Amino acid sequence: MKGTAMRPNMLLTLNAFVFIAFGIAFALYGPMMLAFFKVPELSIDSVTYWHLAAFARMFGAALFSLGLLIWSLRKAFDAVPAETRRGVLFALLLGNLMCGIVSITQQSSIWMTPSGWFAAGVFFLLTLAYGVLLARPVS
Repeated sequence: MKGTAMRPNMLLTLNAFVFIAFGIAFALYGPMMLAFFKVPELSIDSVTYWHLAAFARMFGAALFSLGLLIWSLRKAFDAVPAETRRGVLFALLLGNLMCGIVSITQQSSIWMTPSGWFAAGVFFLLTLAYGVLLARPVS
């Protein structure tokens, strides 16, 4: 049964993959990704359009960077002290929780799209997975 449980390395790999994929999508296709969240389309000549596109691309770059950091950490994770491992897991739990809370508030007040539910769901599932790992005894 122990072999079927989620291991921290597996969760870090999954989290990294999700963040890298969404990071690339937002960095390269910011305006298209905004359309998935029903951000109103503006004229391409509008200054506001370029501000929104720039923000989406910066968000993508930040997600991509965090995904790469998590990806780099996953192989060395078992080599660090247990207290440090728990700190990393807790930080990722809080980060994903914050993203989930922001996603759900935006979904319920602005987006109201299937994409918004998907984004909130991804963040809350990652939060739950980190919570499960933290609830287990330190190994």
